Amino acid sequence: GETTMKKKLLLFVSFLAGLLFLVSTSTYASKLPKGYGIAKTFTTPKATRGTWYYREKGDKTISKVKITAHSVDGKKLYVPSQKFFEKNVYNVSAKKRNQFIKKTENIYAAANYKKGFNVNNWVNLAGDGEYYIPVTRTVNGKKVKALRIATGAGPYTAAYAYKTKALVK
Repeated sequence: GETTMKKKLLLFVSFLAGLLFLVSTSTYASKLPKGYGIAKTFTTPKATRGTWYYREKGDKTISKVKITAHSVDGKKLYVPSQKFFEKNVYNVSAKKRNQFIKKTENIYAAANYKKGFNVNNWVNLAGDGEYYIPVTRTVNGKKVKALRIATGAGPYTAAYAYKTKALVK
């Protein structure tokens, strides 16, 4: 009768509304890989962006690191979804977890840290990743912008990076 027709119409309308909602949200989210537990793309602090030059202790050669709005040396940075991780990574078998780790080797987790940020493996079971923190340093009596690159739980400073090779000691 009439009630089943109304129910079908209501079902159809709510289905359409749901579809529209999915389409509108997925066009935004489609740029993000699916099934990795990505909450959103990470945006680096403006003060950390650019190409920086540094020398690690004991190294003869100068290294460089390039930081863009959403990557470090081409590594794409994302913010992980804690809910996803609790359900699909922490509370699963070691086999399932290891499969997930393999699948997500090419994406990195980032988080704000002081005025800079931290980058780590997507699934971080041990270690504290790398920190990029904007600082001011005095080189040859002049104050210059620098980037403190640090690692570990300290975090311990690995090097200070500068905008030009000439500033690298």
